[in-house]
Amino acid sequence: MPKKQPQLRKKVASGKVVQLAQLAKDVTKKFKGRKLVFGQGNNNAELMIIGEVTEPEEEIKSKILLGASGKIFDQILKDHQLRRGNFYITNAVKFCHENKIPSPKEIKQCSVFLKQEIKIIEPKLIIALGSIALRGLGVKLPLANIRGRLIRFGDINLFATHHPSEVIRDPSLHMEIRSDFQKLKDLIQNLSSLVQEV
Repeated sequence: MPKKQPQLRKKVASGKVVQLAQLAKDVTKKFKGRKLVFGQGNNNAELMIIGEVTEPEEEIKSKILLGASGKIFDQILKDHQLRRGNFYITNAVKFCHENKIPSPKEIKQCSVFLKQEIKIIEPKLIIALGSIALRGLGVKLPLANIRGRLIRFGDINLFATHHPSEVIRDPSLHMEIRSDFQKLKDLIQNLSSLVQEV
């Protein structure tokens, strides 16, 4: 896939900013009264990370993957020579949920906007962190069935692994998520071979 020329990239980036701003307005209108944390990072990234539910600290600081989960995430990125700037990062559910686990109806309501967000960013590869991220994408398969490998879901190249918060609850998963990110690093190095279906 040929790389976009600098002027074209700037034009595309500007268009994405406008579209994301409109999407933010639509989400805000749908979920009135809730403080929302929107996607952030590189709008032109070929890699998109989808987390689960906005955490209280994320809500306060308007940044995704913070606190203990964020420290695990950042360390794993560092250990695999990756950084946040390589990705566009968003959550499947963009508000902090009082029960921590949103209902299937709430995930479905958020899913509409998540899919619009994906269309705007146009990533070559989506990394889903956790089961709620998969549900937001409409993937019904359990995380355990697809974790750590590249799958094709519609026109999306999808790679799923644990959310860092799961590692806090179950430290035995630490080696699994690290192993998955090593596989992910190898995939990223061969990103040009991931061809999007039109």
